[in-house]
Amino acid sequence: MTLIFFSDIAWDSLYQRPQHLATRMSRTMDVLWVEPVTLGRRVMFSPKPVGPRLRRMTVPAFPLNARNVRIRRAAVFLSRSRALRFLVSALQRALVRRAVRRAGGETVCLVENFQLMHVADAVSTKRVLFDYIDDAFGFTAFPPHVHDEWLRALDRADAVSVTSPTLRRRVLEARVREVHVVRNGVEFERFAAEAARPPDLPPAGPPVVGYVGSIYPWIDFDLLDTTIGAMADFRFVMVGPLHPAVTHEMARLAKHPNFLFLGQRPYADVPAYMRNLDAAMIPFKRTLLTEGVNPVKLYEYSAAGVPTVATDFSDDTREFGGIVLIAGTDREFAGHIRTAVRRRGDSTFIRTLTAFAAENDWDVRARECSALLQLEGS
Repeated sequence: MTLIFFSDIAWDSLYQRPQHLATRMSRTMDVLWVEPVTLGRRVMFSPKPVGPRLRRMTVPAFPLNARNVRIRRAAVFLSRSRALRFLVSALQRALVRRAVRRAGGETVCLVENFQLMHVADAVSTKRVLFDYIDDAFGFTAFPPHVHDEWLRALDRADAVSVTSPTLRRRVLEARVREVHVVRNGVEFERFAAEAARPPDLPPAGPPVVGYVGSIYPWIDFDLLDTTIGAMADFRFVMVGPLHPAVTHEMARLAKHPNFLFLGQRPYADVPAYMRNLDAAMIPFKRTLLTEGVNPVKLYEYSAAGVPTVATDFSDDTREFGGIVLIAGTDREFAGHIRTAVRRRGDSTFIRTLTAFAAENDWDVRARECSALLQLEGS
């Protein structure tokens, strides 16, 4: 049995849900990871091994969500041509068919890139799971044909999973069949393990409050600017990849003497940064995208034993009320940070955090997806 995993992201991009699921599922079957060609990354039209029983390949695609505005606009313009879309789709199907034919045997498909759903039919797959992990239409303005592709993907899938109740409600508006909530998770043992303090973190002393994750336009920079300026007795750190659109916002925060931006760090190093925080933040704006987000970092912060403060960016977050402090105002956000730092020394609360994280290990999520694919032994 071969699992064809159609991903939105490159294997060597930020390590997150897709890689976690694919890696765990490769323990029991062969996995063919299919990703769109990404500028600046290696093109592999034939599969190459990236791990035991796991191979990776790329297929041509329109970069409709490219970080570079000019590339994104050009992609949108070109994708409006039906002839070009037909050509790209035909190449995608031919490349994956060739890879599957060489592997032999039955296939199942886990699709996170719904624009590749049509390829599942080209390989005569046994069952298709559409794992819809974010509201794709909250990232950027797609041309109309993309919404049509999304609707066809929902109709084609044998099973659909989403990461949050809000996403489930949105999908049910377009799909009358069942939609399953399979939340995000954490590599519990890695994030719960003791770790030395990274040398670029501020030394022990005043409390260190951190955000570890993608630094993108959905971050509430006005809130951070106000909070950091009002809490001079605390130090604030951000770790993660910086989107070009918010470079000026980071420059604004950098004017505060108690703020430090450390940039992106390898996934293997991330737990050490989290473990050595006194409190953690999820300072998101409420947008179409964030309302449907089930934040991976909440599980990671919890596994690391770090109390979390979040904005009220989603109604779904309230189900974690016993785990995370949710702020509705700037003043409340600052007050919750002080409370979170005090909780860092509460061993009973820390045990609650780590127990919550342990129940949401990525192994659990992989089993849930395997069950939806109706795989034996799931």
